Amino acid sequence: MYTACSGENKEVESTRGSHIPSEKPVVLVVDDDAVARLVTGANLEQAGFAVSEAENGEEGLKAFVRLRPDIVVSDVLMPHMDGFAFCQSLRLSPEGKHVPFLMVTGLEDTESVQRAYEVGATDFISKPFNWLIFCERIKYMLRASRLGEEVRISEAKNRALLNAIPDSMFRISKEGIFIEAREAKTGHLHERVGQAVGKSVYEILPVGVAQTVFAAVTTALDHNTVEAFEFQIMDSGTLRDLDSRIVASGDSEALAIIRDITERKKAEMALRESEERYALATRGANDGLWDWDRKTNQVYFSERWKAILGCAGDEIGSSPEEWLKRIHPEDEDQVNTLLNAHVQGISPHFEAEHRIMHKDGTYRWVLTRGLAVRDDEGKPYRMAGSLSDITDRKYAQDQLRHDALYDPLTGLPNRALFVDRLEHALRRRARSETPDFAVLFLDLDRFKQINDSLGHGAGDRVLMATARRLESCVRPGDTVARIGGDEFVILLENIRDVKAATGVAQRVEMKLTVPYDVEGRQVFCPASIGIALADNHYEKPEDILRDADIAVYKAKALGRARHAVFDQDMYQKAVALLELETDLRRAVERQEFILYYQPIVALDTGSLVSLEALIRWRHPRRGIILPEEFIPLAEDTGLILPIGEWVLESVCRQIKAWRQSGCPVKRVAVNVSGRQLRQEQFADMVAGLLTKYELSPDVFELEITETVLMENLASAGMILNQLAEAGIRVNLDDFGTGYSSLNYLQQFPVQKLKIDRAFVSGIGLQDEDTKIVQAVLNLAKGLGIEVVAEGIETEQTALRLRAMGCQLGQGFFFQKPAGPEHFERVIAHEGQPRPVSE
Repeated sequence: MYTACSGENKEVESTRGSHIPSEKPVVLVVDDDAVARLVTGANLEQAGFAVSEAENGEEGLKAFVRLRPDIVVSDVLMPHMDGFAFCQSLRLSPEGKHVPFLMVTGLEDTESVQRAYEVGATDFISKPFNWLIFCERIKYMLRASRLGEEVRISEAKNRALLNAIPDSMFRISKEGIFIEAREAKTGHLHERVGQAVGKSVYEILPVGVAQTVFAAVTTALDHNTVEAFEFQIMDSGTLRDLDSRIVASGDSEALAIIRDITERKKAEMALRESEERYALATRGANDGLWDWDRKTNQVYFSERWKAILGCAGDEIGSSPEEWLKRIHPEDEDQVNTLLNAHVQGISPHFEAEHRIMHKDGTYRWVLTRGLAVRDDEGKPYRMAGSLSDITDRKYAQDQLRHDALYDPLTGLPNRALFVDRLEHALRRRARSETPDFAVLFLDLDRFKQINDSLGHGAGDRVLMATARRLESCVRPGDTVARIGGDEFVILLENIRDVKAATGVAQRVEMKLTVPYDVEGRQVFCPASIGIALADNHYEKPEDILRDADIAVYKAKALGRARHAVFDQDMYQKAVALLELETDLRRAVERQEFILYYQPIVALDTGSLVSLEALIRWRHPRRGIILPEEFIPLAEDTGLILPIGEWVLESVCRQIKAWRQSGCPVKRVAVNVSGRQLRQEQFADMVAGLLTKYELSPDVFELEITETVLMENLASAGMILNQLAEAGIRVNLDDFGTGYSSLNYLQQFPVQKLKIDRAFVSGIGLQDEDTKIVQAVLNLAKGLGIEVVAEGIETEQTALRLRAMGCQLGQGFFFQKPAGPEHFERVIAHEGQPRPVSE
């Protein structure tokens, strides 16, 4: 039974007087704080008490007269009449003289405690307190009250009551002599109790404690008060905390009740430390904490919780709406669903990532966690949790996702994202939801030269500018991606025919013909474009990308800076090329190569001057394969390095064999690739072979093309100078088809020029070719460089070249390439190659 006693509505049933009896003890709770009364009453009722309440001392006195409660619990600080005045007034009435009175106070100073006992309080308890201990204290006081009544009725009953009290008790004379001593059954003062009777408090207790006890006895006897204090003594090596209450038990003696509160003190200390740790953890934690009382619908938000939202302590109230109303509208349903699922017991805990509005109006990403506390019926009456600011983490995750799907340099989608979009396009086409699509594969034609000449920084700027140009050529629904160093792809959606795809390719070509402005220089970087149209045979995005890439190679073969549309013939050629690569790798392992030689002759005498070594591949199924079919593949795959080294060593071995057999071959020219010239140890490798086969440096003429020289100016120049220092001659092959720069003819140690067969075959037929050849001959003569004319197939051509001043010639007219044994026979038995007639 729980009844409020305030204003006019103050009637309540009671167990005392003539009122209706109750089996439960009645507790009158007097406190001006309604919440405190509510919580106190709820805990007392749960402990088996009937509770009434009043809101101040005046109302408490009226309630006491009507209700005659078994015990009074009163707060100290109240308006109109505080707890001290209320207790003092109650003790003046006959009915309230002996009723137990528990003073509840947040004040912990000795003066307040002393005053509580002075006005007649039976006991006091300090806030905050443990409700279990509080209820037990009430029960104890009721028992003590009843025992007090019995003591007043009968000395025998009083003695029996004292024996039942679980505390140590001492009767002390006003002179401070122990008259009687009784140890509690669970006490720890056996040693001192046994020695106490007949001795002074100064003989039994430490001096400071003895002084306090003696003073308390004197005060209790003089003023008939209850003297309460705590002290510590050392007992059997253990420091114990004791609570003492001393009251007059006659005119000349006092009763001291000593309670061992060591464990209680430890519990209080542990509780205090725990509360301090919690407070420190709350202040120091990076997470904000919240505690939702679902009965009152009030929420405690920690300072850190508020700080995460950029708010001060007084800017956020205790309503749940302070949190819920700040959630981003797009996240509200998710948070409410997860919250309700936990409240209803569907999920073991509540956890949600959502956005919440900051004080500055922006949204922050947070992680909110919570756990409900439930009653015996499983209903949540409390829920507490934390709030963590995960904005940086979310941004980092978004950045990681972006980095995983986008090219960091150009900002375009990367291969992974492009393939994903291509997969979607294939699935849509399979469902016939959209028309066909096309893929454009772009490879920048001169990007490597830009990187090598201007540096990678300039190359990066060209790539970024290219990305922007490509984006300007497509529609919003299309995708431009960068999938490699200088490789871009475009996915064209809703492309119905090849004409539409080639139209986009032409726009791209036009855009890329405009020069780039890089560090004040105009740079051209066109692209070769391969086009693959979607059709029913494509199932994987890799297949259509492969075919578009194959078409790029076709565009490059057609002369670069143009586009080509994929067809099945290209695929068959690509497959054949792949098979050829596989066979070529095996050929290197099995050394399936052979060397043919072709003479270089003096045009005036027809005498043999030197030989050029020409490689052939003796394929096990296809027979002899010429170098123009497999050397470009060897260059692309890097197999040219072991092949080139094999050629050099084979030539050295053959020259030594010829000389040992008496065949007077003076010099052999060997073609060298750009990859070989990029090897820092190339000159040392050549010198090592000469040493191994005991040959002088003049047996070699290493031939390089103009294109190889220009693509590797820095490294090639260094290697060529090293070769020249070692006495090895360097020839410039295919002169006239490349850059034909006078600068590198002067800069590099070139001993011989070879005029390309394309010009030689036109002598006498094309005036322009004749003029070019004559210009080269004049140039070489001025620089003191020998000239070899390649591709001489008729005697007429040879005669004209000799007349123009050309010294050396090479071609089918003199000798087709042949094996080394042919030259042994010809030179030894049949004389020189075919002479040129006068």
